[in-house]
Amino acid sequence: MLLLARPKSARIAAFTSMGQVTFFAGITLLTAFVVGGSGYLIRELHRQAGVAWSVTGLPQSLAPEVARPIVTEEMLHVTSIALGRSPIAVVNGALVTEGATVQLPLPEGSVSLRVQKIRDGAVDFRYGGQTICANLGATHSR
Repeated sequence: MLLLARPKSARIAAFTSMGQVTFFAGITLLTAFVVGGSGYLIRELHRQAGVAWSVTGLPQSLAPEVARPIVTEEMLHVTSIALGRSPIAVVNGALVTEGATVQLPLPEGSVSLRVQKIRDGAVDFRYGGQTICANLGATHSR
């Protein structure tokens, strides 16, 4: 009765209908089902694909393996190392930092080695799947 005494422009609806509540609850449940179900479905499909690869014995990559030139620590000459906030080293006459690449000319062609870590007395390089450690000032007889 109190609502009827106010002017029509000042009336505020205090209740929503049961149809509106049901509509919003349905939308919420549908969204939760789609989001939760898709995550489960994606994880299950990834698991099944992994099982299929392991059961058939197929390699993870079907691309043919290209023979890489052999790189040894004797090919890398570290002449200087400066440690600090961003360590640097001189390798084969070039100044390098961690994360940089070193081009190493070989008879088969040039190869790139990534400087993985510069530490006291040695520099670690990453080439293919191997880590090569070159010591500071190490001389190798040929």
